[in-house]
Amino acid sequence: MDYRQLGKTELKVSALGLGCSRLGSVTQSDGDEAALRLIGSALDAGINFFDTADIYGQGKSETLLAKALKSHRDKVVVATKAGYCLSAMGGIAKRLKPLLRRLLRVRPGFTQAIQKVRSAQIRQDFSPKYLTSHIEGSLRRLRMNALDLFYLHSPPADVLRRTEVFETLDSLKNQGKLRHYGVSCLAAEDAVSCMKHPGVEVLQLEISLLKPEAIQQALSATRAGGAGVVVRQALAGGLLLRSSSELRPENYSSVQEFEADKSRLAEFEKLAAGSGHRLPQLALQFLLQLEGASSVLLGTTSARHLEEHLATLNQPALSAETLARVRSLLGAKNRAPE
Repeated sequence: MDYRQLGKTELKVSALGLGCSRLGSVTQSDGDEAALRLIGSALDAGINFFDTADIYGQGKSETLLAKALKSHRDKVVVATKAGYCLSAMGGIAKRLKPLLRRLLRVRPGFTQAIQKVRSAQIRQDFSPKYLTSHIEGSLRRLRMNALDLFYLHSPPADVLRRTEVFETLDSLKNQGKLRHYGVSCLAAEDAVSCMKHPGVEVLQLEISLLKPEAIQQALSATRAGGAGVVVRQALAGGLLLRSSSELRPENYSSVQEFEADKSRLAEFEKLAAGSGHRLPQLALQFLLQLEGASSVLLGTTSARHLEEHLATLNQPALSAETLARVRSLLGAKNRAPE
């Protein structure tokens, strides 16, 4: 495993990190023991960077991480987030989680319906009172005296234009409750706003072969500001694990978006086949070689899938010719990865 400096911080994180958004969620049907085994597999593979949030599993993801990492605390870096919260109806759904899990075992097709209902119950709050109380909650669940890294969880642009939220984080850092803080950006262009605040040390950005906007819009700003970059949604929410023929227009908000993804995915399939890579490996290798990216998160609940993705580290780096072809397909303007 390769370990990299996370921006200007003293933190050294594994090139591949584990995204824990589904650990403890209602759709994680295998239960807590499977989640603990997954975290153990990640540790065995050399992963020392774990990404969670207080909303993931309504706190259960953080609790599971604390249990699994108890004897590894001085060897790992844990990042968490706050800003999303559930409505009163969402709180009721939390208490129904055991019943919903049993339902999904019988009728797995309900997964999407449950996710849609949950999404409708989510709102955001970045007030000083809310952030302070939820950071305290994360400290308790993670069993930490100070959070290694805290992110604002996808704040809208108007929140980033105000100083209040960053003053709150500076205060909590001065109190010793945060070691470092940053922003998990909702949109690529938000990175420029974030870099106007000197306390922001790390940005989490969505970057993939199907969503490359941050390469052009954000990486140059983060490099200039010395911020670390953590890549999320590296496999485009699982789309890069499928073939272009499997995409369906009903899963898209517009026909144009569907056709653009289908066309681009088909091109990358050809490139991967011609360069001797599987498409997911091509996608991850490109990001691992992307200048300015410190760590790439893998989001999975399957130890088998994690092992398959980790095999990417044993593959040769992409050739200059393949990288040039990827950048051409993306229309990227950034400097060539090294």
